[in-house]
Amino acid sequence: MSENNFNIPSRQSAKGIIVIFGVSVYKVIKGLIIVIAAFFLKYFQSGEALDIYNYKVILSVAAFILYFIIFAILKYLNFKFYINKDYFILKQGIINKEETSISKSKIQNVYIKQNVIQQLINVVSLSIETAGDDKTEIEIKALSKPKAEALKKQLLSSSKVEDNLEKTEDIKNSVETTNVYYKASFKKLLLEGISENHLKSLVFVLAFIFGLYNDFKEFIKQFKVTSRFNEYFELDEQALLGLIMFNVTLLILLLITSFLFSLIKTVVQNFNLTVYRKKDGLEISKGLFNKINLGLVSSRIQNTTISTNKFKKALGLYKLSFTQAMVNKKQQLKFNIIGLNKTQINELINEFYSGVYTSIQKYKPNRYFILKEVMVNIFLLLLINIPIIFAPPLVFLINIPLVILFAANTLYAYKKAYYSIDNNYIVVGTGKLIETHTSFLETHKVQAVKIKQTIFQKKRKLATVKVYSASKAITIPHIELNIARDIKNFLLYKVESEDRDWM
Repeated sequence: MSENNFNIPSRQSAKGIIVIFGVSVYKVIKGLIIVIAAFFLKYFQSGEALDIYNYKVILSVAAFILYFIIFAILKYLNFKFYINKDYFILKQGIINKEETSISKSKIQNVYIKQNVIQQLINVVSLSIETAGDDKTEIEIKALSKPKAEALKKQLLSSSKVEDNLEKTEDIKNSVETTNVYYKASFKKLLLEGISENHLKSLVFVLAFIFGLYNDFKEFIKQFKVTSRFNEYFELDEQALLGLIMFNVTLLILLLITSFLFSLIKTVVQNFNLTVYRKKDGLEISKGLFNKINLGLVSSRIQNTTISTNKFKKALGLYKLSFTQAMVNKKQQLKFNIIGLNKTQINELINEFYSGVYTSIQKYKPNRYFILKEVMVNIFLLLLINIPIIFAPPLVFLINIPLVILFAANTLYAYKKAYYSIDNNYIVVGTGKLIETHTSFLETHKVQAVKIKQTIFQKKRKLATVKVYSASKAITIPHIELNIARDIKNFLLYKVESEDRDWM
């Protein structure tokens, strides 16, 4: 009997017990991290050493481990799946039994992933997403890679299954032509990480630090850090200089941390990034600790965006991001290919949007775009200056580089803003001083069109058009109201008159 016979109920690999056990323990520890920290704090304050050989401690740990081992075994035994004609069926549940039935025609995406535990025991997980849901609906946590690949192919097959066993054997014996189109070298990953927007990473690092502080606020207070800090910095001239040097050092450390965070994150997430060209689209494989295999079917792609910045452009680096219908938000971030050169970008765009570059006619937004950006920048300057209103006059010199930066940002934002609409494609350009983005959407994949007007736009007979696909919206800002209405009517007409599938 074939190992990949999916027409009879089967379990995942027995190694799944280890995966279920590891994931369950991790979730519990993550949820109880504050309680665990408080527990150790209690012993820290009492000055007593924790006796790990105490029978109570040993029994507690043993009971904890035994509970999750039994839980993992029962969950494994009560988890079965199979394919019945055109339906994927999953039965699970230890006490409360649950049966999920999904039509193959409703399946939008099937992902093969591999976390650290799965890499160690040589299994993969398979996740299934369906239309009408924004999160992963089903995940099989432990399959051999060949079995996962065979199941993925069968789930994404659109043809009727008359004889499931025969089809499974065909899948097993057939060899699909898959060519490596692009493989990111380690050098490219390093260059991508170095040229990232490190200010975004700085914001993330600060948010992480403040989050940790809020979680461990009571624990930190035990060390009386604030009082010691205040004692160290008395308000005299020497201490003021020390405070300035401390702040400068802290800022430098934060910037270095942000740089390293961007670099490590880019390398880890995109490690061994490989793009395969397939007859129906592309397949992306990447990741160090969490490996993932993503299929990009041409017909299911909704929006595509080219991104770069001045540093990346100088290095010849571009990123191509895709969105697909009904993909959960976390998963959506992984649908990108970094480190591409200009030639590769043009090839892939022409593959998914044939002839789009020859049809682009750029139209600019109204110059009110500049006025709005100026008003926003003035508001930001006021916010920055309010805290230093009583500071010495020299402190206000910080406004000079800020005004120059905001002015350059505004001019480049207007310079890079454009839109192009024809019978087949919508193309929208955006950007600022550093970054540049170009978004593409096929007109027959438009789901809705909305015209928005602020009171300031209404006085000038302007409007902003939002064009919605099944995954995200494209914005055309500050155009004449009559043009906005023409765009809306044209796109709605194209949607109603064309008999083409949007996914």
